[in-house]
Amino acid sequence: MMIGYVSADCPFVSRDEQKRILEETGCNVIFYGTFSKDGTFFLQFVARQKPGIRIAVVQMDCIVSSWRHLRDIILQVQNKGCTLVSVKEPWINTSAGRGTLMLEMLGGLEELEKRFIRQRMSTGRHRAMSAGCRMGRPTKLTSQQFEAVAQARAKGHTLREIAEEHNVSISMISRLLKKMPRKS
Repeated sequence: MMIGYVSADCPFVSRDEQKRILEETGCNVIFYGTFSKDGTFFLQFVARQKPGIRIAVVQMDCIVSSWRHLRDIILQVQNKGCTLVSVKEPWINTSAGRGTLMLEMLGGLEELEKRFIRQRMSTGRHRAMSAGCRMGRPTKLTSQQFEAVAQARAKGHTLREIAEEHNVSISMISRLLKKMPRKS
């Protein structure tokens, strides 16, 4: 049995056009849902289906807007024991071997792209650090203020007094004092 899913507010294909295409494809039962970027509503629809159902959509960008979410949706459909068919994109057909192969290839390309992004970010970080850029949050206190904190503590001031004087938290003063080398 093939069930059609129409995204009522798909930005690319009208609701009536989706219904017509799905009926021509052989869907006797058609459900109406809502478009979401991550496919949440479609996944809720899939969760209500019985194993063995073929789910047809007109095109994938009517239910999801990114490759990562598309891959997650396809995995959820397969975990449910159903198959997914896209009428306008025949390569997305999880009931056919070539559709599954194509999706696995896309998953591999996605992983490769993530690795490239991580590599570029790491290279950029190393370049910036070698050029003298400091990573992380900027410090709240200058080196002169660090010295003043150490001197105030040595004079017997409380952490609270020092923190209020420099307009920072007590825990920051405590952490700062732990990092400072002790004078013997």
